[in-house]
Amino acid sequence: MSNNLKIAIISSKGGVGKSTISMQLINPYLFEKNTQQAIAHYEFDDENSDSLSFGASQLSTRKQISVASPLLREELATIFSKDEAMCLDVGGNKTTMTVIEALNDSGMINFLDLIVIPILDGEQDGINASYTYSVLKGYKQNLQFLFVLNRAKDINYIEYQFENYFGDVRGIFKDTYSISKNLFEEDKNNYVAMLDDDIIKYSRRFGLSVYEIAKLDKDFISELENLITERSAEQEIKLISFKNYIANSAKKYEQDVLQPAFNKIDAILNGGKNE
Repeated sequence: MSNNLKIAIISSKGGVGKSTISMQLINPYLFEKNTQQAIAHYEFDDENSDSLSFGASQLSTRKQISVASPLLREELATIFSKDEAMCLDVGGNKTTMTVIEALNDSGMINFLDLIVIPILDGEQDGINASYTYSVLKGYKQNLQFLFVLNRAKDINYIEYQFENYFGDVRGIFKDTYSISKNLFEEDKNNYVAMLDDDIIKYSRRFGLSVYEIAKLDKDFISELENLITERSAEQEIKLISFKNYIANSAKKYEQDVLQPAFNKIDAILNGGKNE
């Protein structure tokens, strides 16, 4: 597997967490595969720049690309000609189809290693994800896909939350519109769940990804011991205690959610086999 992987996060539905998935999952994955060197993050969106929330992140260098530019095809060709690992964070709604068409017209769609489609648990999310998938498959059938079931409440029971993906596991309703019914056989198991957790929210406050917080080498317990021994101010003790909670939460999230997702991406890119 090449270090210079090119992964695009695409969904025609707005508000499903594309930028969150880009910064919290795909950038850390590419960073690990790129021998822990910063990767290139391109945000295709003329209205929003969600990656700015992660201003302190060292995992990527970030650049916003104008989708309205008449030179979008040429811009894509320039981007793909670079010898770098990259994450392409594509905005929703009209932006999605504009970028997909430009990827196809420029031929750059042939050089994407993986398409990531984030979805929430609403019915419209499933319909839009299926549409995005079918359009991209129509352009290039052997594209590799990963569906990210975002803001999962409980990873052990995701089938019940994401019926729009799996179909009705209770056998009560028709599964006509479930995503799994519209997938090619090789893509049916290409999904991961991103757990909804406070650490996702708080990591934005720090301007870092959960992955980066998990890797911080800080001994907050020793700091707490010193502060309590010295009878420091209550607010200072509360702050260090909170930081200790954040550090532990990030480590757990990285172990329980991110690393299994990394393994799934490895398996997809290696033809179903883990490295």
